Amino acid sequence: MRKVCVYCASSTQVAACYKTEAYRLGEIFAANNIHCLYGGGSVGLMGEISKAMIANKGTITGVIPKFMVDQGWNNEHVEQIVVNTMHERKQLMLEDVDAAIALPGGCGTLEELMEAITWKQLGIFVKPIVILNVNRYFDPLLEMLHKAVDEKFMRSEHLRIWSVVERAEEVLPAIKQAPGWKKDAIGMAAL
Repeated sequence: MRKVCVYCASSTQVAACYKTEAYRLGEIFAANNIHCLYGGGSVGLMGEISKAMIANKGTITGVIPKFMVDQGWNNEHVEQIVVNTMHERKQLMLEDVDAAIALPGGCGTLEELMEAITWKQLGIFVKPIVILNVNRYFDPLLEMLHKAVDEKFMRSEHLRIWSVVERAEEVLPAIKQAPGWKKDAIGMAAL
């Protein structure tokens, strides 16, 4: 494994347990020489993962739209790729990575995670997706996804699209143990 995409929050108001796991994940990536692509922010969980990567001599790249740079939201301490739109950002973050990992976050994080799940369902992105469910944050979303299966909006096979862990130390093993997914998955996308 050489490169991963991480979705996470920029909120400065979140509980310490979320920050601790984000920082720990950055330490783990750095220790394993895994390059991290993330949203490019300097605060919140984005700030924690970037601080850990920098402190432990890891490599991290922020992918951030220009309008966010214009607001001063970018992290000047990491390599940056500045794009024009959110669409470009999301596409670039999933190109040429070995996995996508979602930490807790708001609408942006949830939207990015759901797009990655949708792309995997359609066979566009076939790499592991790991949800780091710190403090059971994602439980309502996971319940909704199970309801989608129960109500026949998705197949039960689609529940293999993602893995769920509760601690940063479980992320790399979850990536390694993730079931394979095929590019022709679109064949089972429709019910």
